[in-house]
Formats: sequence, C-alpha cells, structure tokens
Amino acid sequence: MKSYLAIASITIAIIGYIPYFKDTVTGRTKPHIFSWFTWGLSSLIAFGVQLAGNGGEGSYVNLVMAIICFALVFLGYKNGTKNITKSDRISFILALVATIFWLIIKQPILSIVFVVLIDLFSLFPTVRKSWNNPWQETLSMYVISCIRQILTIFAMSSMTFVTLLYPSYSLLAGFSFCVMLILKRREVSDNRV
Repeated sequence: MKSYLAIASITIAIIGYIPYFKDTVTGRTKPHIFSWFTWGLSSLIAFGVQLAGNGGEGSYVNLVMAIICFALVFLGYKNGTKNITKSDRISFILALVATIFWLIIKQPILSIVFVVLIDLFSLFPTVRKSWNNPWQETLSMYVISCIRQILTIFAMSSMTFVTLLYPSYSLLAGFSFCVMLILKRREVSDNRV
C-alpha cells in the first residue's frame, strides 16, 4: 500500500507541476530562482535523511521534487523573477548556512530540523514576490502540492519525527501560502474595481 501511495504522490507531483512549467515558459508565472534552488537543495537533503531514517518509498517523492525544482531554476533564469532584493539574498545565505550546518552535524533529528529551516528561509523570497504580485504564481500547483504532501506522509515506511517533519511542514507551509495567495488576489481584484 505504501508503494502505491508513493507512486501516487510522485505522479501527482509530476502532473501537478505541468501547469507551473507551462506558465513559467509563457511568462505568466515568475519563479523566484533563489527559492527554487534552495527548495531543490532541501528536497535532496530531505530525501537522503528520510531514506536513511527508513522512510522507504515515501522518501523518493523528495528526490523527484529536487529534480523538478532544479528544472524550474533553469527555466527561471530565462522567465523568472529578476528583482532580487537584499532580504532575498539574506534568506538565500541563511539557507546555505543551514545546509553547511546540516553537512557538519550529521544527526538525523537535527538534520531534518535544518532541512525545514532551509526550506523556510527559501520560502521568504517567493512570499515577498507573491505578496506584491499574487498573480505571478500558479495557485493550482500549490494546492496539488498540499495533496501530494498528505500522500507522502502516509507513504513513509517508518512514521518517525525524522520522516514526517518535512512533509508535515511542507503541507502547512503550502496551505498557508495558498491562503495568502487567495486573499491577496481578492484584495488586488477588489482594488481594481
């Protein structure tokens, strides 16, 4: 059953990102390359930590996500957000510092906590950009991502803090981001009227 959930989660990830890739290529969505690079990095680290923590098939979802994130970095160089701010750079540096700490400590619980911190720091540039331009993100992809995280949680072979923290955090962050996008889009639409 866990294998089927992992396959479903990976399939949803791939299918769910098709509109995001399409919107990025057409210029409708403007991925923030700092966020996507560090999300790729944190997904890759989460994959390693979860696999080592007996996450089993559910761990492979993060490997697929790392590949997707790095592909979006590549596309983002051409069509992504170009206005990199000081706070974006600080978030990126903090994510890299957290990555270095993860490489040094090599403790599963602390490692997954650092992965969450890396991901959280990576989210700030996209939140800042989306707060100002809520239509530059593909909302459906984030909704589908929340569904994927639920499946990923149940796909883990071992239900431990190490295997569940990252997908649980990702679900909460994704849901919060969706709510923020919806509210900001309504605000922008109301101001246009």
